[in-house]
Amino acid sequence: MADLNDRLADLPRSGIRFAAFGVVAAALLAVLALRLFQVQVVDGRVYTERVAADRTVEIAVPASRGLLFDRLGRPVAVNVPAWTVSIRPADVPDADRGRVLALLADLTGADVRVMEARLDSYTGSPLDVLPLVRGLSRETALLVAESAGHLPGTLIEVDPVRQYLDETGAPQGDLLAHVIGYTGRVDSTEITTLAAAGYLRDDVIGKAGVEASFEEQLSGTYGMQLVERDASGRMVKVLETLREPRAGTNLMLTIDASTQRLATQALTWGMEVAGVSQGVTVVMNPQTGEILAMVSLPTYDANAFASGISAEEFEVYLDDPNLPLRNHAISDIYPPGSIYKLVTSVAALEEGVTTAEREWPTYGCYQIPGAPDGQCLFDWNRAGFGPLGLVDAFAKSSDTFFYQLAVETGIDRLAAWAGELGFGELSGIRLPGEEAGIIASTDWARQQGRSGVFTGELAQAGIGQNVIAVTPLQVLNAYAAVANGGRLMRPTVVRGEADASGALIREYEPEVIRPLEVDQTTLHTMRIAAREVIASGHAYNIRDLQLPGALSGKTGTAEFGALTDEGTLPFHSWFVAYLPSAEGATDAELAVVTFTYAAVVPGNVSAEVVKYFLQLHYGLEQDLRLDPNDFSLVTAN
Repeated sequence: MADLNDRLADLPRSGIRFAAFGVVAAALLAVLALRLFQVQVVDGRVYTERVAADRTVEIAVPASRGLLFDRLGRPVAVNVPAWTVSIRPADVPDADRGRVLALLADLTGADVRVMEARLDSYTGSPLDVLPLVRGLSRETALLVAESAGHLPGTLIEVDPVRQYLDETGAPQGDLLAHVIGYTGRVDSTEITTLAAAGYLRDDVIGKAGVEASFEEQLSGTYGMQLVERDASGRMVKVLETLREPRAGTNLMLTIDASTQRLATQALTWGMEVAGVSQGVTVVMNPQTGEILAMVSLPTYDANAFASGISAEEFEVYLDDPNLPLRNHAISDIYPPGSIYKLVTSVAALEEGVTTAEREWPTYGCYQIPGAPDGQCLFDWNRAGFGPLGLVDAFAKSSDTFFYQLAVETGIDRLAAWAGELGFGELSGIRLPGEEAGIIASTDWARQQGRSGVFTGELAQAGIGQNVIAVTPLQVLNAYAAVANGGRLMRPTVVRGEADASGALIREYEPEVIRPLEVDQTTLHTMRIAAREVIASGHAYNIRDLQLPGALSGKTGTAEFGALTDEGTLPFHSWFVAYLPSAEGATDAELAVVTFTYAAVVPGNVSAEVVKYFLQLHYGLEQDLRLDPNDFSLVTAN
């Protein structure tokens, strides 16, 4: 049995070990103390700044969007306060989400499915605030606020919304919709390209019209604030404004909202009386290219889009066969019919094919050169007019006269002069969606897989049929160039920049696309011919209007589509006019074109619309409107 005292021999060694442990512990404590000293004293400022940085973040401060005024300084697009229900996803328990969204839908009228889809597609931080329902009234916002205890994670924010006004300052989104357009939120597809330009998710951006084409001027520049947030990531307070937001530029339109109202009134009447589904009226100052009114019917409510249109409402617009979302003045092309005889006249005069004095025979039916006997093209009256000079042929609108001029001129020379007058090319108006149109030529035929244009097509091109398609704006601009003495102007819809009260502070200069390379004698002849259209009575009693000038213009009827049951083609109706101080003068400050789609009635609906507009615009006591169905005076019905 071992002696217990034998273990005492190990005590010296245990003491040595204890002493060694103490030394190591002391050394570790010293190192720790030094490290704490370094962290808290030497590097304390660095770590303090890091903590502060973790608790602060820079956030963008939205800028006010620029206002829009009409040419008289009346506001037509403003920013008004609206209320938005937003949600912070992190504060909404998963078990409560369905109940919260259902209650919000009940209080606001929003679609639960839309809100769910918005939440499901959200990829940002769950601590950020996500707008769910916009454009609420103050009363609805108060209802939501009163139910806040049952709506965890939701909050009410004031969010500016665009509102579109009429000439009286009352909300009306359809009066200027195709000119001004509307705003909407940047969507998930747009943000991928717009982020580089400084746009953020859910930013407001112009989607159509001036709102889109002048987005850079209207949008303004974000400000920046430094804000403090708590440990959960929620904002506590603003620490500093790093940069003030810069509001967008206010713009003054060339449009006169009152003129727009009158043009809309006249066009609406004409479409209703003739049973027409689409129509256009554009009013311009030929001297400057300024658009004074641009009406495209049917139209749409821009305010519905700006405040957040529902999927169902949007679908109604998309399904409408009359395409209310399209600006028919610039985005659709149509055969111009006899309006196009301006091009044929200028081409034939400039190419030496004819002179103003030379007479040409006209026919009931013009035999197409090189075609079998009997293949002919009728004049509109099926009888012809006997020998005619150019002015009379233009006034009477003899088709067979212009068939001959076109054939003698040739398709490529005809196309070249059409281009000179602005057809077949974009005018450059600052509105989205403009179309260039179709002008037949040898190159055009080759693009169709043919060697050239048939003679029958060439003849019909001379009267604006078959292989010619133009926009109403191109027609107006071509006649305006003749009216002003030979300057093809760039059509404009923005007059310049304005202050907050609507006063013009910077006017944009009118832009000449090009001076027409047309002899002044030719242009004078065409102004005389356009006056004769009115004075001769070809446009019926519009000549009897007591206007402050010598109204000049041209009628047009353009066939299209397939044969009807009666064996005829449906047709569009055109009328273009301008008002110089005297016959042949170049001082006209008003020109107008009206186009009505499938206006299959005996009278020229478009001429009656322009007549009504002129009566309204100049405040005439006369009412000379004719019912296009039977030519009776409207006032007698």
